Amino acid sequence: MRIIQIIDVRWYNAGADFAVTQAKALSMAGHDVLLMANPGSPPAARARKYGLATSEKVDFSGSNIFRSAGKLVDIARRFEPDIVFAHRGESHLAAALAARKAGFKVARFRGDVRPPRRDLFSRYLNERLTGGIAVATHRLKDEYEKRFRLNGIPVRVIYPAIDCSRFDHGLTKEQLKIEFGFDPLLPVVGIVGRLSPVKGHEFFLKAARSAQDKNPGVSYVIAGGDAQLSAERLRLDAQEAGLENIHFFGIMESIDRLISAFDIGVVASTGSEMICRVLMEYLAAGIPAVATEINQVSEIMSVSGGGIAVPPADSSAMAEAILTLLTDGRRARDLSESGHGWVKSRRSLEALALESEEFLRRVIDE
Repeated sequence: MRIIQIIDVRWYNAGADFAVTQAKALSMAGHDVLLMANPGSPPAARARKYGLATSEKVDFSGSNIFRSAGKLVDIARRFEPDIVFAHRGESHLAAALAARKAGFKVARFRGDVRPPRRDLFSRYLNERLTGGIAVATHRLKDEYEKRFRLNGIPVRVIYPAIDCSRFDHGLTKEQLKIEFGFDPLLPVVGIVGRLSPVKGHEFFLKAARSAQDKNPGVSYVIAGGDAQLSAERLRLDAQEAGLENIHFFGIMESIDRLISAFDIGVVASTGSEMICRVLMEYLAAGIPAVATEINQVSEIMSVSGGGIAVPPADSSAMAEAILTLLTDGRRARDLSESGHGWVKSRRSLEALALESEEFLRRVIDE
């Protein structure tokens, strides 16, 4: 297949990572893929790093959607795609407007926490101008099927993929702990993600403080860049709560190595997480997770068996789950083996390519 994949965001978030990884997987499977991204955007830089054919000639976030569609027509006439796979609303509309002139099919991927609108325009776009819809969760699949008369238009759930070899460092966990300044004999419990209230750091700190009373010999880690919260603010909160052994790391190139030093990975989010990259990283690193029952996180925890799910904003339940994994070594091993086995066999780049290929071929053949 010849595929134009569009990811029109200004930053490199989980959605951008999914789109670029999917393009990489399809390219590795032998398809001709052109990844289009907004000029100067991080997704374009990452795609070039992977050696993908990349175009930055269209700013899909611009105000003139007709101009974007016209430029897409010109690019499509040269590339001759079978299908354009749009990952955001703006590029979805531009692709739909360009499709008739350039003669390609249109597919949409949606990983937005908000359900699709059901107004007349949205219905026409999704029911008449779109050949297939891929989504991040089964809940979102249900929303599409409830809101629209799809009349056979395929709707497919596709979870993220990850290359497990990223976590093959040739070092023991103890050696990795020493690398990052941890006591190699003590367990490490960590949370990774931008420092934002929706990521639930408040509840992670409360859970860690509660767990510390019953199991004091544990190191806790918060890793991520400042956003709506700062590391300094969280450090003060931890100090005021009496949490003793806590370490902070900012944005890191070596995040795979840091995660591999963990004994437990935590997802404490209270919202968002329609595409949860960090949970996949925990499972790929072979560590059990404690994760809140939010959107894609809940679904992946259920199908992978890779940890203990807890209600969002419930620090007591989170503390209890952390203590369970710290004290019940057999259960921790069973959960880590289940999660790692699932992600290695079901969420490889090859698996992502196969699922995406099956979906796109169905759209093209309809």
